[in-house]
Amino acid sequence: MTQHEGEHGARHVRLADLPKAEIGDHLWHPVRRALGASGFGVGAYSAVRAGDVLVGAHDETGLGSNRHEELYVVLAGRALFELDGREVEVGPEEFLLVDPEVRRGARALADATSVLVIGGAPGAVAPAPYEHWYAALTTADPHDAAEIAAGGLAQFPDHGQLNYQVACFRALAGELDVAAGHLRRAVASDERAWEWLQDDSDLDALRSVPGAVPMRSRVGPLHVEQAGAGPDVVLVHAGVADGRMWDLQWVEWSARNRVTRLDLRGFGRSDPPEGAYSHAADVLSVLDALEIERATLVGASFGGRVALDLAATEPGRVVGLVLACAGLPDHDWSDELQAFGAAEDEAIEAGDLDRATEVNVDFWVPAASESVRAAIREQQRNAFALQVGRDDEEMLLTEDLTARIGTVDVTTLVLVGESDHSDFHAIADRLAAALPDARRETVSGAGHLPSLERPDAFDAVVRPFLDSLA
Repeated sequence: MTQHEGEHGARHVRLADLPKAEIGDHLWHPVRRALGASGFGVGAYSAVRAGDVLVGAHDETGLGSNRHEELYVVLAGRALFELDGREVEVGPEEFLLVDPEVRRGARALADATSVLVIGGAPGAVAPAPYEHWYAALTTADPHDAAEIAAGGLAQFPDHGQLNYQVACFRALAGELDVAAGHLRRAVASDERAWEWLQDDSDLDALRSVPGAVPMRSRVGPLHVEQAGAGPDVVLVHAGVADGRMWDLQWVEWSARNRVTRLDLRGFGRSDPPEGAYSHAADVLSVLDALEIERATLVGASFGGRVALDLAATEPGRVVGLVLACAGLPDHDWSDELQAFGAAEDEAIEAGDLDRATEVNVDFWVPAASESVRAAIREQQRNAFALQVGRDDEEMLLTEDLTARIGTVDVTTLVLVGESDHSDFHAIADRLAAALPDARRETVSGAGHLPSLERPDAFDAVVRPFLDSLA
């Protein structure tokens, strides 16, 4: 036997070099063993002369079987299969799939016939995402192609490349609104989609629809993304996250609004801070650069404070405010919050940014799903890498923000998660009482980041508020 080990874990064998075992009246070759395959069963059978048994009669339900469905591929010659008494002739470039309970056997119809058999448990392997859009490429009708490709979304709803391909097929079929939604989901899920959409002619019909093709840009040090058309909404992320925390809202809300999200300085894909700076002034520069005259600002946690700071200084630029679990600079933090801050500082001072990250994940999203915790872990760790070790000073745009709260005459929705830390319930009460036009809501089942932890409940409160402002 000859076996070649590839440089990247690939293994190669030749049938002629494999040993063979005489199994009763037919010959078997140990392909699986030679290759070390562990994801499926695979073997080969051969016959020297026409008329010889090629595959012994059996089914895959008996004692000692794997209950596999089996795929037979004739490598050379021709074979006559008997399947529960029915004969099927199989030659090269033909495939025969046999269910576990079917009794099967085969004889060679030509000298030197060989057959490869691959087995696996039914239902163990679902189609991969690419299979759906590859299958769609077998039809020239874009409507049919879109339906075929979209079948994969039931299992892979957020797969970037699958959503991108569905967007292309929907656009070619003239279903532009649906195509735009899939395109937003694609760029939110797969960074490569931003490059794909640049010159893809499949999306040409979308380019004539305002906001249908998302855009990204740099505004000074900030990474900015925008999609959709309609009243402007600007999303400002929490201090434990970056603009990606708004993936779900950015994708869905852009169907009715022009939605802009950004990474604040020192977060995500934006540059680290340098010297004295103001997050609120940076957000204002984004409004100016993108020619957003007035917008509703939606801020989470630290981002809520940034949004409030901007509204206090430039109320004419703000249609409405959504302050979700917002902080305030003069709040008297509880022992619980101070203990968290001390634990974070201790880890940073020890140079252990991984531990500092876990301190944040466990404090801010302790009961969230593992996918949410993983997202926050990545975003917070990246922020530490950008910020730690720098001697920069963030300044408020508004002089004495706390004293100005009562002058912020902007329609405001104050939110807090039901299980958020008590400090943020107290701040929500204070904001709702001090702001001239505000109401307070609690997002049930959520903690400090309701838009991530309970997006449906969050949207059920915020979406009608945005519509009322429009």
